[in-house]
Amino acid sequence: MNHTSMNFTSFTQIILQKLQKMLGENYTVFSHTVRKNNGVELTGIVAKRIGHCASPTIYIDRFYKENLSGEEIQKIVTALYDEFQAAEFEDEIDLSDFTEFDKAKEKLAFKLIHAEKNKELLKTVPHKRFYNLAVVFYYTVKEAPFFGQAVILVHNSHMEKWKTNENELFKIAMDNTPKLFPSKIDSMENVMKEIIAETLKADKTNADLPDDEVLSNFLEETLPMYVLTNKQKLYGAACMLYPGVLKEFAEKKGQDFYVLPSSVHEVILVPANAASDSETLQNIVTDINRTQVAEDEVLADSVYYYIRSRDKVVLLS
Repeated sequence: MNHTSMNFTSFTQIILQKLQKMLGENYTVFSHTVRKNNGVELTGIVAKRIGHCASPTIYIDRFYKENLSGEEIQKIVTALYDEFQAAEFEDEIDLSDFTEFDKAKEKLAFKLIHAEKNKELLKTVPHKRFYNLAVVFYYTVKEAPFFGQAVILVHNSHMEKWKTNENELFKIAMDNTPKLFPSKIDSMENVMKEIIAETLKADKTNADLPDDEVLSNFLEETLPMYVLTNKQKLYGAACMLYPGVLKEFAEKKGQDFYVLPSSVHEVILVPANAASDSETLQNIVTDINRTQVAEDEVLADSVYYYIRSRDKVVLLS
């Protein structure tokens, strides 16, 4: 098997050429750099179908390595082709509602991002601070199989055209988001079982995953943890701000608890009587962020604490 050494620019060009050939003349295939959450820049491939104004973007950075064989490159192109076929919108997207605030506000929601890591972005978008985090707003465009959701981040220019302000956007999004993206809390054990089941379904040859008994024994020896996210598992860390969600969990457990930002998509809840100290928990969060979470999906290396008697979240570290 022959391997060819190439830089990322050459890799991108080869992918573009091969993907263009597979998709055919009804598509225009091109690449562009996209600034993601936390200032991360990724290279996205767009396959724009002639006559359509909206097209999905698929990022190729995860596929690159310096030495790739021709067979490996072809597998990457085939995988990208399949992803584009799955992600492509069946019908042309109508964004006319986005231009009219009375219609657009029905699909406005919010998510949480790290304030300092996104300080340049925050200069251009309406937001509300929550300790070291920031609440930003987005418009839900349409469900898409590959991404889970197509969204438009609300910028200051949109807010000005709508003749609205941050306070009104916050009020609308706080009302909408729990309805559009209902919260769910599940034990870490059940979440891990679900992940394993999905992995086995995708790869029936994988025999290295633990069975339920092994998994249960492992989790019994670790901290009791609960995962808070939304049913779509998209920007679910925002659920920690939903009215009544943390209070209901605290009442059910009869105690305060720690809130660990696992990623922008979920947070982990740890009952207070099960954890030794916040420093240990912060080390856990930092380790997870460095080893398990994509850089553009990291929320914060912090630990928060929910005080049941005050119905309040505070930042510990």
